[in-house]
Amino acid sequence: MDPSLYLRHLRRLLTGLPRRAVLTVQHLGWAELGRRVVSAPVRLLPGSAVGGVGDASGPARAWYKRHARPVAIVIPSYGSPDLVADAVKSIRKTTDPAKVRIVVTDDGSAPEHVAALKALAVEHGFETVLGAEQRGFAANCNRGLATVRRDEDAVLLNSDVIAQRGWLAALQYAAYRRDFDLVGARLLYPDTSIQHGGVLRNHDQPQWFDHRFRFKPADFPPANVEGPTLAATGAALYITRGTLDEIGELDEGFGMAYEDVDYCLRAWAHGKRVGYAPQSVLFHHESKTRGTVQGDRELASQQRFWDRWGQDLDHRPVRAEDGGLRVIYVTQDTGIGGGHRVIFTHLNGLLEKGHHPELWTLDEDGGPDWFDLQVPVRTFDSYAELAHELGPIDAIKVATWWETSSWVWEASLLHGIPVYLVQDVESSYYASPKDHAKVHASYRPEFAYLAGSIWVADELKKLGVADPLPFTPGLDVDTYRTLPDVARTEGTILSTARSNPLKDFPLTRAAYERLPEPKPRLTLFGSEPELAEGLGDAVTFLRFPSDEEVNVLLNETSVLVQTSKHEGFCLPPLEAMAAGAAVVCTDSNGNRDFCVDGVNCLMPGRDPQDVADALQRLLTDRDLRERLIAAGHETAASYAWPRKIDALEAFYERLADERADTTATRAGAARA
Repeated sequence: MDPSLYLRHLRRLLTGLPRRAVLTVQHLGWAELGRRVVSAPVRLLPGSAVGGVGDASGPARAWYKRHARPVAIVIPSYGSPDLVADAVKSIRKTTDPAKVRIVVTDDGSAPEHVAALKALAVEHGFETVLGAEQRGFAANCNRGLATVRRDEDAVLLNSDVIAQRGWLAALQYAAYRRDFDLVGARLLYPDTSIQHGGVLRNHDQPQWFDHRFRFKPADFPPANVEGPTLAATGAALYITRGTLDEIGELDEGFGMAYEDVDYCLRAWAHGKRVGYAPQSVLFHHESKTRGTVQGDRELASQQRFWDRWGQDLDHRPVRAEDGGLRVIYVTQDTGIGGGHRVIFTHLNGLLEKGHHPELWTLDEDGGPDWFDLQVPVRTFDSYAELAHELGPIDAIKVATWWETSSWVWEASLLHGIPVYLVQDVESSYYASPKDHAKVHASYRPEFAYLAGSIWVADELKKLGVADPLPFTPGLDVDTYRTLPDVARTEGTILSTARSNPLKDFPLTRAAYERLPEPKPRLTLFGSEPELAEGLGDAVTFLRFPSDEEVNVLLNETSVLVQTSKHEGFCLPPLEAMAAGAAVVCTDSNGNRDFCVDGVNCLMPGRDPQDVADALQRLLTDRDLRERLIAAGHETAASYAWPRKIDALEAFYERLADERADTTATRAGAARA
């Protein structure tokens, strides 16, 4: 923001401040002066000088300028209408009056408050719907929704909000360009911390719902990521005309609370989608301590809600008639890679144990041609199509990559159990902070988590994931093993060669170049033979060797070297240990689960000379090499896939049993 704009903004706010304070007391009273003093920090924010901290994105503004639909903004009110004036003013400042109609509904307030509301309506040009009696929030919202015209969408807006520039454009853009039928905004407390970033179920008290990102700073990166949400608060909720036609109005049986969550779940049940648009920002003058004590009306609403939705939300059968588990893994593709190998091994292992696993993917080729995958494979053109088909199925549904996360979660809202297999914290693959935020936002608290290593589990905990279970990949001991008829060649080195910066092949190359002459024989394998150029005649490159061929290479070599900067787990050193090769590897985070320096490997620092010294030491010290190899064999045996599949089955069995019917657990929590 231009500093001069902010300075002019401050001058406007501070000029004549004592006089304006006196006039406020004279005309509006001491209570209003107090409220304005409390909210003063909001008006001092840099963002308020140009319309708001959450100004809608460029695409949203451009789209809205060309395609804006008319909207009726419904503001339910009760009692003194003082807050209504500020809310309406903020709406007028941030929207086009030709496209926006404001309707304030009163829930049977006292005559003096109704009179004040009528006066404000004349002054600010909004419509009123006056209730003869107090009937509650839902009924008061419905008074306004009943006035929405055939060509209008609707927005429910609390009377204690202050709209920021671009808020409506962002909501409507999300509705019509992101295919959401109901859209919630990012609401901020007056101190600019987040009050609402979508609705989720309370982890510790599952009979209640809470707001995601509550109390986080306004600029908390994951809170700025658009996506689906279980529900959105009725304090700022965009409702398309089609949704009104199909879902109808709010359920007036909810005296206080739960009416907005109920409405959103009804939308999901009708095939509609509920989204969160963080670029739509409003300040919400709600106390941070609101709701710590619940009254009879809230408890009655709670009972009504769970009587209606308890079976749908808590009872998640995922077993077939024969007792086997239905498990569906979702991948973006099926290309060659260690992560996919783990996934496909999970699927084959579960099949062998009598369960019913499937792979659903966007891979147009219909499955991997490099792995003997034995389970059914379904392919889709888009995630939206996949989620639509996956939604009604009662199964354990496993996200395997951050871009699959929101779709798998969405497909598990009313059926099935969502699981997130996080083999690596994938933000490490990106340089952009925006991409980091997208990855971190994918770690929704509703998932059950399998973490690909202890390091991954620890990182997930730092990002707010409550109970990730460290679950490392297994080792295919039928493929990776010692071959008695293959002779090991002394003084040889083996390494993968990839240009991916995280693999840091330049470090391997630099270390090799520092080894004394004559250079030991170095065999590289991968898909990029150009990486071997200039390394000399002692270097050989093998393109796309099979797993069996890699195992032969591991049986022939003296030392495997791996210099990755980062790995979620890192299988090659473990495969080398199983095949009887000594290992030199740098600390790459995920390999800490099994690599112990001086015990089953050498783990030098990231200096090329340190790596070269470790290689030379193992090449020349046979006793050390044999000791590390023996310990490596023991390490590899503990990671054999049969044991891992047993543990995986136990994890899924436990999930299935816990979610077979947790109504009793929720009811017990409610009584407590």
